[in-house]
Amino acid sequence: MPALSTQEKPSPRPAKRARQKRAEETREQLLASATELFSSLGFEGVSVRTIETHADVQRGLAAYHFDTKEELWRQVVDCLFAQLFERNERTAEIIRDLPPEERQYAFVSTFVRFSAEVPALNRLMVQEGKARSWRMDYIVDTHVRKAVDQARTLLGIEIEPHGYYVLVGSGAFVFSMEHECERLFGVNPCSEDFIRDHARMVTALLKGMRSEGSRQNGKK
Repeated sequence: MPALSTQEKPSPRPAKRARQKRAEETREQLLASATELFSSLGFEGVSVRTIETHADVQRGLAAYHFDTKEELWRQVVDCLFAQLFERNERTAEIIRDLPPEERQYAFVSTFVRFSAEVPALNRLMVQEGKARSWRMDYIVDTHVRKAVDQARTLLGIEIEPHGYYVLVGSGAFVFSMEHECERLFGVNPCSEDFIRDHARMVTALLKGMRSEGSRQNGKK
């Protein structure tokens, strides 16, 4: 039987690409499941096997793709904050030349909308904020300081503790309590009208805090 010519030999590339695609899909499934579980149950409340089962992948694939549970957790955190930073950077390009009050509303609106679309970040922060740990240190030192610097630059104001936690709490908390809001008020907080109105409310709250702070400083 004659040997196949070079042109007739089957190429291994399609099979290799198919394997790479399956590996990428498996990695994304693991990240998605880990994000949901870490944000709802906390790091200590989730096992690697639970993540693999939730992702519907074979046992051992989490270690193959991420080495350790700690590294998988870091990847989850990095991905969540990367989405926030990307959103803020896009907003910064649009609002750079706007007056201060309009810039603030746009920034708050971006954060509120992001929190509605990606509630896992706030939920994970609540989980990790319960106690001191290497994980909270990682979040603050790697991402939150950068987020605060980004906000400070964008808004042109100093970010102090009260304003920071008012923004984060009032801007994001309701989207972590979506089902309570629907049950209590019959309102879907992820609706377009609610998101828009909520952004206005948070902006007004922060503006009122700054005005009160200015009056207090003037009395001293």
